[in-house]
Amino acid sequence: MKTLVLALALLAIAKVGYQEYMVRSATNEVIVAAYRDRAISACQRDAGGQTLAAASAWAHPRSIKVLIGKNNLDVHIWQVDHALWNARYRNPYLFLAAGDDARTFCEFDIVHGTASVFRM
Repeated sequence: MKTLVLALALLAIAKVGYQEYMVRSATNEVIVAAYRDRAISACQRDAGGQTLAAASAWAHPRSIKVLIGKNNLDVHIWQVDHALWNARYRNPYLFLAAGDDARTFCEFDIVHGTASVFRM
């Protein structure tokens, strides 16, 4: 009887885990599909001051990821009244890697519609 209960509990945990995985992956796909074109054009505009080849590298990005929060902001989680708290912990961003250059990236802020291109 204990093995049956344990097996059912494991199946329930597996089902909930799989559903959570499917919801998150579908959400990521929908967000990328909805904001991909805006992110690419914003990255091309921000890279406009650089070489023409760098601006055209965003036409076919190597990868696009959805990130929540901007890690490089110096805001602690308990500073909820800080002006940049939402940008650090709540706002969604698209992180694009340039198709040609392995070290050039673009971060598109979905809430404000702005992009910043940088090299690592």
